[in-house]
Amino acid sequence: MSFDAITSKTQDNSFKHEVERLLSQVCLHNQTAFEKLYQATSPKLYGLILKMIPDREIAADILQESFSKIWHQANSYRSDLGENWAWAWMSQITRNTALDHIRRTGRRPESPLEETDITAVTDDNLRASEQRDLNYCLNQLKQEPRQVIVLAYVHGFSHSELADKLSTPIGTLKSWIKRGLKELELCLKN
Repeated sequence: MSFDAITSKTQDNSFKHEVERLLSQVCLHNQTAFEKLYQATSPKLYGLILKMIPDREIAADILQESFSKIWHQANSYRSDLGENWAWAWMSQITRNTALDHIRRTGRRPESPLEETDITAVTDDNLRASEQRDLNYCLNQLKQEPRQVIVLAYVHGFSHSELADKLSTPIGTLKSWIKRGLKELELCLKN
């Protein structure tokens, strides 16, 4: 493992531990911890929203709505589910808030087949080498799994929406996603 990879992994772990610590304080309605949590996580969560909704103003509104939900739902956060759960919990709230907006406004790509550009997967918070690795590994996948993974995880399509748009059974889509994610994981580990 290279020095850069070790440094990146260490920074990622310390970030997740800090999020865990701050969120546990937010559960006690600590406003200072909430402000620090916002400062630490908002750039990454904003990047997540922008992958689904490219309009910066709308994305900023969704980010604020997401943090409002995080504040009000902090009591439902379960630290007993394991290490790094806080970041996953916050990301899921943010993703669901963006999906709710998409469902309300009907803002979807006209043709999902045209919206599978792999370059859209890159995140401003990823280093250039991580972006290259992710794009390289995505390019190694067969077209169908790559397409449904990008549409589901980047553009926020649900399984049923993909099944309708692509005229493919949900079971087939789930299999493509599962196999594709496994292949991505193996490729990224190498």
